[in-house]
Amino acid sequence: MLNTNSKIKVLATLSMGLLALNFFAAQSSAKNADLLIENVTLISAERSQPLNHASVLIRNGEIIEVSGQSISKKIDTVGKGIEVIDGTGRFLIPGLMDSHVHVSNMPGAPFKYQDDPVLTKLVDQFHQQQPRSYLYFGVTQVLDPSQSAESITRFNRAIEKPDLFHCGAIPIFRGYPALYVTDEEAASIFDFILADKDADHQHSNFSYPKHFNPQEHTPEKLVAKIAKDGAICVKVFIEDGFGSQSHWPLIAKSALERIRKAADKHGLKMVAHANAIDMQTIALEVGVDVIAHGMWNWNQYDGQKGLPQPIKNIADKIVSSHTTYQATFGVMDGLKGVMLPETLNKLLLTYVVPAQTLDWYRSEQGQWFHREMKSDYGDIPLETIHRYQDLNIGQGERVLAYLDQQNHPLVLASDTPAAPTYAQQPGYSTYMELRHMHKIGISLSRIFAAATLNNAKQFNLDNHYGSIEPGKKANLLLLEENPLNTIEAYNSISQVVLGGKVIDRNSLSVKSLEISKD
Repeated sequence: MLNTNSKIKVLATLSMGLLALNFFAAQSSAKNADLLIENVTLISAERSQPLNHASVLIRNGEIIEVSGQSISKKIDTVGKGIEVIDGTGRFLIPGLMDSHVHVSNMPGAPFKYQDDPVLTKLVDQFHQQQPRSYLYFGVTQVLDPSQSAESITRFNRAIEKPDLFHCGAIPIFRGYPALYVTDEEAASIFDFILADKDADHQHSNFSYPKHFNPQEHTPEKLVAKIAKDGAICVKVFIEDGFGSQSHWPLIAKSALERIRKAADKHGLKMVAHANAIDMQTIALEVGVDVIAHGMWNWNQYDGQKGLPQPIKNIADKIVSSHTTYQATFGVMDGLKGVMLPETLNKLLLTYVVPAQTLDWYRSEQGQWFHREMKSDYGDIPLETIHRYQDLNIGQGERVLAYLDQQNHPLVLASDTPAAPTYAQQPGYSTYMELRHMHKIGISLSRIFAAATLNNAKQFNLDNHYGSIEPGKKANLLLLEENPLNTIEAYNSISQVVLGGKVIDRNSLSVKSLEISKD
């Protein structure tokens, strides 16, 4: 198999710092004008059938009435100053949720770029556009499982942005992803790094960095801090090496069990980075709530056809334990995408990526990660590299297809960006995740639930999101096509309703900014 060292310098983009923000405290106190959407086909996953000729009344950003009859006939919309949208021929759905994104880094940018004024400008443009790019593709809620306080603040500073939730991530010294920095840097960078005596003592002559107090970094104290910081989940990294490798220190099972108990105490979900058969086995043994990757690494079973019995056993355990499973096709698709010459010619990218940035990606400098990826495989043709990548992608597809056959609730999670690859872009990769699910045969109704209600339920957000019902936040999409008839419907958005505010989709495109500058 291949050396994946630089290939997933990859998920080393996960995490820097890791503080949090109380989401509801960050919401604007401004009151929106009332909004009435009438004569629309309403589609919401809790309903067995669409509601035709529906009316939805929104006040102060909240849905207050849903009816199968005209509401405007009952109230004076003009006198009350209610904005009315005629939804004739269109479809109203809840805004989408992507439950695995990273808002810290510009896809494709090297980790150190600050000394390059051209690249620094492109990164600044990216951060301005990023929230709008998610909205452009209908993503009105995102969850970042390993986030820094700085990037949370920057993202939430945008006027038009999805609602951002986050986990607090708990790595260990010299384990993934802290292995990419020194112990001293790890203690500074990762606010919630764990003092795991069983794992730390795997190193000869290991000692904690100066000024690091291990008594303040126990599972119980870290989870309490994460809860206080406003996170809705804790994330652990069950990873001893990519692919068939197993040379990295692994968090102790005893520590995972203590984190599990502390998360329950504080009402937090427990999310585990795990993408291989052995790592997902550990995740299930400690009872995590969410497995935050598809199983594309089958180790000794790699290359076998069908679904080998040991893989099926894990999938069955996921079903019986009601564990949320994030397929994150975006990870492997993104790695393959950086190896495909046609990736940067995708028309959809031009709506969310500035032309100057696309030009930089095509440049010698912008192709740095492509070169690193290719060097991992040695001197073999691109076609052979693609076959290796397709092997892992296919294995992940078969696991998700089996879970779908068992009627296991699926969720939309793209892991954007999982690596420094320009093939993963905010919003665009969420849309491509939906298309990938459809490609392997998952029904449009199941995909719709995965993108809306299921994510809200799995992360205890369904009191406010995921369906179109009175009392829910008015994060909605108006579509020109029916998402129960075609996957292309998710690219037919005409308007985004964000907290009751109506936003024309075209105004969210990077093209609109380029036009306004002209």
